[in-house]
Amino acid sequence: MKRPAAILLAILAAAPARPEPLTVPESGPLSAVYFFTHWWEPWKSSDRAVLDDLKKLRAAGYNTIFLDHQWSQMIDGDWRLLDRGHRLAREAGVRILPWLGTKAGLDLGTSPQRRELVRQMYGREIRPGRDRDGRPDRTLPWDEAVVEASARYFIDYLDRYRDGGALLHIDWDGRLRPVVAPTVELDWGGSCDVETEQMFRLWLRARYGDTRKLNESWGTSLSDWSAVRICDGALFDLDAHREGKSGHPAAVEDHIEFRAQVMDISLGEVSRRIRERHPDVLIATELPYQFGSRHPHAVGYRIGQGANPSAARHADILVLRATGPLTEEEARLLQDHRLQTGQKVILTYRTYPEWGRDLLSGRTAAKEMGQAYGGQAAALADGFGLYSWNEMVDCHIAPGADPSYAAPFQVAQEESAAMQKAMEEMARQFALEAGKKK
Repeated sequence: MKRPAAILLAILAAAPARPEPLTVPESGPLSAVYFFTHWWEPWKSSDRAVLDDLKKLRAAGYNTIFLDHQWSQMIDGDWRLLDRGHRLAREAGVRILPWLGTKAGLDLGTSPQRRELVRQMYGREIRPGRDRDGRPDRTLPWDEAVVEASARYFIDYLDRYRDGGALLHIDWDGRLRPVVAPTVELDWGGSCDVETEQMFRLWLRARYGDTRKLNESWGTSLSDWSAVRICDGALFDLDAHREGKSGHPAAVEDHIEFRAQVMDISLGEVSRRIRERHPDVLIATELPYQFGSRHPHAVGYRIGQGANPSAARHADILVLRATGPLTEEEARLLQDHRLQTGQKVILTYRTYPEWGRDLLSGRTAAKEMGQAYGGQAAALADGFGLYSWNEMVDCHIAPGADPSYAAPFQVAQEESAAMQKAMEEMARQFALEAGKKK
């Protein structure tokens, strides 16, 4: 933990101003955990297991949970699972920041049955995108049916929970305002349909003006705009770009940025429609990796899923899920983004089974981890979080694991207890440092 501590000191010395923390009324600075109330056993079937863990988290200094409350979760039992989550969160004294969609509208159209249900509920026909072979693919973020169905579900959710549920409200410039997230994991791999391709050409024309400038940038010799094919695998070789071997890197970067901006514009329109009924609502969104990360998963995700920072500009609050304490360069990129956008940031960190083993072996200590994680979040961001309490595959603190996964992902009781002490120290350190900024 010595390296993260040194990085933190450098960040504190260079930062021009420390951000004000997001504050949950009667609970203090926002500290959050990703939680799953109906995905894994025993939380899937036992109210007591959920409630006990939520109370444990609250006692450890966490006042907010990030919860999957998508439309696809709502239709499973006609709000039953979502009602349950709000009821138990209220009883435990924690607030819910809900993920109301997945991957920019994906969950609305993953099957013909869901698309038919959207038609019945909202009177909209969802048109799937197209893959490289012309077969139906995932939903299109820009599709009017996706935008309208999303907005109407989100409004129904706010009508149901903003006052009587456990929905997160934060103190924002002296006003208490509700917070929802239209999506978790900003993600769109694009589509080969005609409309998306035409949009891409128009976007490029606005960006470059003429094909001469386009060709200069891309290193190509395209004769006219019609020669741009959005699913041209040779020109837009995403796999080679991940390895730094693309023959036309500028073209691939434009492909990524186009997808990012389409997501941002589409979710911005969803947000506008929500605010027609709930004008005071704050919009959050999530990117699964920190800016500038060289982690192979982060590099691949940004390229494949169009997850540039510009995808998140529609939001008031950005939830950033990092692979670990930010490097100096990653911290600088985050600070630059904050200055450019004015967004509030909740900096969250993935949890790993190795934490417990390192703590028990003495390779690290809870106080060191508290400073490296909670202290860094206080220095760089407005809120702090962990991913996750009980995701139960490779990123969890609760003991046990999904038995279908390999032994390295198991967390024993003793390891979990050590990790819980560390997460408590992280929340304590964050609250202490964040409280100094008020």
